[in-house]
Amino acid sequence: MPQFKLDGLILKIPRNCMNDNIQEAINLGQYEQNETKALHRHITPDDRVLDLGGGVGYIALQAARIVGAQNVTTVEASPAMHKAIGDNAEKNGLDALRVVHGAVVPDSHKGDAVQFEVLPGFWASSIAAEGGKKKKASTLVDVPALKFGELQTRSMPTVISMDIEGAELDLAQCVWRPEVRIVIMEVHPNRYGLHALRQLVSSMFANGFGPMPWGTRGSVMVFTRLDAPTGQ
Repeated sequence: MPQFKLDGLILKIPRNCMNDNIQEAINLGQYEQNETKALHRHITPDDRVLDLGGGVGYIALQAARIVGAQNVTTVEASPAMHKAIGDNAEKNGLDALRVVHGAVVPDSHKGDAVQFEVLPGFWASSIAAEGGKKKKASTLVDVPALKFGELQTRSMPTVISMDIEGAELDLAQCVWRPEVRIVIMEVHPNRYGLHALRQLVSSMFANGFGPMPWGTRGSVMVFTRLDAPTGQ
């Protein structure tokens, strides 16, 4: 299994979940760069972090070094990457990190499972499109459907980070617990278009969040609770 070191963290990634783009991003120190900068800009030692779309666990491990692994919950749908996160947490002495297997869905989702499309490059895997054709070389698996509201209640986060390949569009319309003060969200307008991106931002406003310029960069958007102190 390939092993890398990035910002002092050891990351082991299953070979069948790798591709050249992921390896290049890690080797150049650019993997999850914008998310990491946003996290360090806004997180405090008193926070509790919920990380959705854990990938290899890099963002969750970064958060765990600041708030303590016991205060971080990460969710990953790919069975292979779910195991990899647990292994990486143990490898880095952060095994108190809570790793949950499943895909995050809106509270309105019916059923206990959802179909997830696993791609060779783990960072492009996502909930399968309804009625859509699966991508070349992908595998469809059924994974636990984790309702957003219940996840929040279980982990009581003050900071939520998410990179969930388009599923953020539906979650933006859900109810957000009042404890959440910062959201670090990678958006994917290539999947749903600019009109839907505008609707996403409107939904976040309706839930009491506004865009925060500090930490927003590229496809990574930071939202702050409008009635919460920003530290600026």
